[in-house]
Order: sequence, then C-alpha cells, then structure tokens
Amino acid sequence: MAKKSATGNKSQAIREALQASPDASPKEIAEKVNEQGFKVTPAYVSIVKYNHSKSSGGPGRKVRVKRAGGQRVAGGMSVSGSPLEAAVAFITACGGLEQAKAVLAQVEAIRAVV
Repeated sequence: MAKKSATGNKSQAIREALQASPDASPKEIAEKVNEQGFKVTPAYVSIVKYNHSKSSGGPGRKVRVKRAGGQRVAGGMSVSGSPLEAAVAFITACGGLEQAKAVLAQVEAIRAVV
C-alpha cells in the first residue's frame, strides 16, 4: 500500500499555490511547493494545473441526442421519412445542389453498367 505523506496532499498544495499566484510558471510553483516539504517537478505541476482546469465546471462536450422520430444527420436535421426532408439532407451532405447532381449522375452511370 502507498504511504501517505506526513505533510499533506501534494496536489492540494499545488492547487493552493496556483490560486495564490495564477500567472506563475510551473517551475515557480514547483519551487514554492518544494519549500513546503513536498518533492514535485514542474511537469507534475503542469498535470495538476491541466486536470484542475478541466474539472472546473466549464463548458463540457456536447452530446447529440438521437430522436425517436427519425435519425440524426449532419447539420442537425432529423429525417423522419419525408422524401423532401431526405432530399434536403442528401443535398446538404453532398455540399450543395450541383455536387448532389454530380453524385446522382455517377449513380445513374453505375446503374446503367450493372
């Protein structure tokens, strides 16, 4: 089992030092924390600083929800079965009307061969 530090928690000491001087470099923070009796490196300070910034409750990753009425497609449209909606989704996925026409022409050429 890992030994518990007699002087406290390294990460907490780093977070407190970062709070006291947020503009300090990791090297400066490591020196301050080392003076308190901990043995930390600037790299470890950077890791704690990064992890703390990620858990600060900022905006997280957006999750797309699949709707019951249809399937989600690029651009946030919901295709529920209407041919018009499917056509619009196809044109959007192709990048425009001209590109969609070119894709359909290629499909027709393949269909003629098969």
